[in-house]
Amino acid sequence: MKIEIRDLEVKFNRRVVLSIPELSFGEGRIYAIIGPNGSGKTTLLKAINLLLSPARGKILYDGREASGADEDSGIRRRMTLLHQSPFLFSGSVYQNLAYGLKLRGWKKEEIRSRVQEHLQLAELGHLINRSSRELSGGEYQRVAITRALALGTEVLLLDEPTANVDRAHTDQVEELILKQKTDFGRTVIIATHTPPQAHRLADEIIFLLEGKCAGPTPENFLHARIESRNGKKFLRLSPAVEIPIPAGTEGKVQVSLNPNEMEIIPSPGPAENPGCLPGTVTKAILEKEMVRLTITGEIEVVVFISRERFTKLGINLGSTVMVAIGPEAVKIH
Repeated sequence: MKIEIRDLEVKFNRRVVLSIPELSFGEGRIYAIIGPNGSGKTTLLKAINLLLSPARGKILYDGREASGADEDSGIRRRMTLLHQSPFLFSGSVYQNLAYGLKLRGWKKEEIRSRVQEHLQLAELGHLINRSSRELSGGEYQRVAITRALALGTEVLLLDEPTANVDRAHTDQVEELILKQKTDFGRTVIIATHTPPQAHRLADEIIFLLEGKCAGPTPENFLHARIESRNGKKFLRLSPAVEIPIPAGTEGKVQVSLNPNEMEIIPSPGPAENPGCLPGTVTKAILEKEMVRLTITGEIEVVVFISRERFTKLGINLGSTVMVAIGPEAVKIH
């Protein structure tokens, strides 16, 4: 199902929270919507899912306009929205996955096969008879994601699907999401505040800032704080990482870190330097003459280095490194 947005405006209490002149989503592709909290990511997903009525503009589905009150269109049944904090029924994991399929008229044998297949894909088969109230936080989120994927709708709208999933299982969830496109040809629109995840999954990335599409997507978009000490300004990225900056208004800010302006230092490095982020190499992707490294520590960042530098450092997946971040790498939004 092709989705087209034209001159869309959504208001809350007379305040414009989303303003998108034009945007389209093609069939069988993965789109990532990124941006800070409050940028309009969830609002956009709800508008696409016909849960919000725009103040102006329209959304077309295969060229046809519909609204949330349009019960005969069947458009909403062709989409699935997974909320950031999903709700599971009090029954078993099997009952949770089977419920939506039953409403869609699936036969009992088809439902059992479908549920078992998707639980096995998510490596959750051992939980099939477990009560949802007995699941851990990570299991709960993964079951909710699997339930959404099992419905097999044409369009999947996923709001921060791995926000409550530990790193050990995030790769499994992302693989499930990728399979929706590669194996089933579905369209996936995922809202995430993590640019590395967006780059891992998406064919196209849409950057929202203050409810508007904000042009080229910055790498390493993060929350930070500007602090003052002894008459000097510092940008604090995490409790242990601070960067001296020439100016800025104190308080919370959003920043992006230029992946070409950070340096990789083999560990052990200058750990006492507050501008260095210790972390582990969790991804390494060759892009022409550059290597795109994902470094995961207190925060996750992407760094570009040359193939020559990568070979010289002798680092691999799982290597512990330091990321040196200077003021030249920082852009305050």
